[in-house]
Amino acid sequence: MADIFIRAGSFILIIALGYFLKRIGFFKKEDYRLISKIVLNVTLPAAVIVNFTSTDVPPYLLSAVLLGVLGNLVMLGAARIFSGGAPWKIQMFRMLNYSGYSIGCFTLPFIQSFLGPAGVVTTCLFDAGNSVMCSGSTYAIVSEMDSKRQEGGIKISVGRQLKDIGMKVVRSVPLMTYVVMLILSLFHLSLPSPAITLAGIIGSANSFLAMFMIGMMFEIRLVPDKLREMARLLIFRYGISILVAVCFYFLLPLPLEIRQTLVLIVFSPLSALALVYTDRLGCDTELASACNSCTIVISLVVMTALVMVFAV
Repeated sequence: MADIFIRAGSFILIIALGYFLKRIGFFKKEDYRLISKIVLNVTLPAAVIVNFTSTDVPPYLLSAVLLGVLGNLVMLGAARIFSGGAPWKIQMFRMLNYSGYSIGCFTLPFIQSFLGPAGVVTTCLFDAGNSVMCSGSTYAIVSEMDSKRQEGGIKISVGRQLKDIGMKVVRSVPLMTYVVMLILSLFHLSLPSPAITLAGIIGSANSFLAMFMIGMMFEIRLVPDKLREMARLLIFRYGISILVAVCFYFLLPLPLEIRQTLVLIVFSPLSALALVYTDRLGCDTELASACNSCTIVISLVVMTALVMVFAV
């Protein structure tokens, strides 16, 4: 139990360090982009390689990819249903920001520190499905709905949407790493030992850099007239997450460690890509940024508490 507190406390201190150094001007606000490139394209893929190498991937784990897609669709559909009557900009905001999980930069480093390789591989597979939605599918769905509502709006063909999504998927280094390592695991193949050793050295930096980056991105500006919408988002997102977590834990015919991992995953913070797409569709980016930062704090507390419960 003490080890859990120490590790969780370390995460908090690293996030606080990144935020503090940004506030005193040691780093510029936009410097997080450089670290994010290192995390997404170097340390995260290396961590994925190491954990896939150290465990087998049984066929039933492939269901985690589907669960990653379904988890996004459930949140997207629920946001659409429960937003009826609200202004269209608010509906788009909710669909973009109620769904999606920040797994590669938050949950994976967290699980990497608390669970074994099987938990990490499950997280990677879930994120493969999650990435397909976060990398463009959710935006394409909402964008198409928006274009249909606008008189004279330019409609994007389904083929064009699929092509755009496919290009985003191919250019995603973490997602392609998941795919390659999954194929190698299914055929019981492995990378050369020197490559795995190098990946281990690089991947060990992933947790620190990811949490430090989150600290640099962290920003909450509590504007009174937007507090109600922020509270609505947080209550909705975590309320649905509780229901999904209960279903995953009690209904899925999977080993206990896998079900525990899935429970942790559904409490992940909002995906940072939601900010990009919120801005692209002309919705409230300041509110989206504040909501994203709030989910980081809440998710860290909830996931730490769950790890403590699982350890009992």
